[in-house]
Amino acid sequence: MRIEVRLCLAAIAAAVFGGEATAAEGEPGLGPEMIGAFAPMRSDLENMRARGFFATGLRPVYPDAAACLTVNSFFADATRGDGSARNRRFYQGHHGGMDIPAPEGTRIVAVADGVLVSKVVGGNIGGIGMVLQHSPEDTGLPVWTYTEYKHLQDLPKFDLGQNVRKGEVIAKAGLSGTTGGHFGPRGHSHLHLSVWYSTGNDYRSQRMFAPVEGYWMDPLALFRRPPFDSAALRDLPEEGKKTPIAYKSADGRIFPEGSKVVWPFVCTPR
Repeated sequence: MRIEVRLCLAAIAAAVFGGEATAAEGEPGLGPEMIGAFAPMRSDLENMRARGFFATGLRPVYPDAAACLTVNSFFADATRGDGSARNRRFYQGHHGGMDIPAPEGTRIVAVADGVLVSKVVGGNIGGIGMVLQHSPEDTGLPVWTYTEYKHLQDLPKFDLGQNVRKGEVIAKAGLSGTTGGHFGPRGHSHLHLSVWYSTGNDYRSQRMFAPVEGYWMDPLALFRRPPFDSAALRDLPEEGKKTPIAYKSADGRIFPEGSKVVWPFVCTPR
């Protein structure tokens, strides 16, 4: 396993390649199929779908006893939360995670115990981001998972390789990567959460981040028992796609008690 940091990626790529940070070709340990599945601007639908990048239909069930920030754009959606079409330059116009609008400076918490394996100040629409790696013991799922948090207000102060705890504040929501026309002149403060998984704990983190032989996961699948692969989730009956979320309360308690995974924002009692 390798722990790397990607800083000023757009500027580095411009200097080396004479353009934006768009090329994922030549990423060590990642063949054409993985590049086609995970590289935002080198992706193709066939490889994306082979690696689980398609809509599952999962929908969150928020708690009655607490108010939680809610999703407005889901995994693999072709539209943003305001209904506008996504840019086809990135993942063929599909959403590589889920968006949760939040006022600037809103504290983001780790969804599970894990270790910081990447942090980046990127160009294009990614902005400031970080990736946590979670072992099977961290989540209760029989795979290694990775959670990516994007559009952060500032670069996280955690060191690479540092452990974080479920519900610990790791960053703040921001506008990074959303200004300059991507989300209108004023940008859009929100958290973009992506999730990937693999059977092993190896990954690559140079021009792009991807688990070796990894797959995309609908972020809501973290809050369920298996199945968690996109094909099985897509084929569930509609009632079975309703996914109650676990969360951390403002007083520090976890609901339901003992949950290994929590919502990325603290929820307030009603």
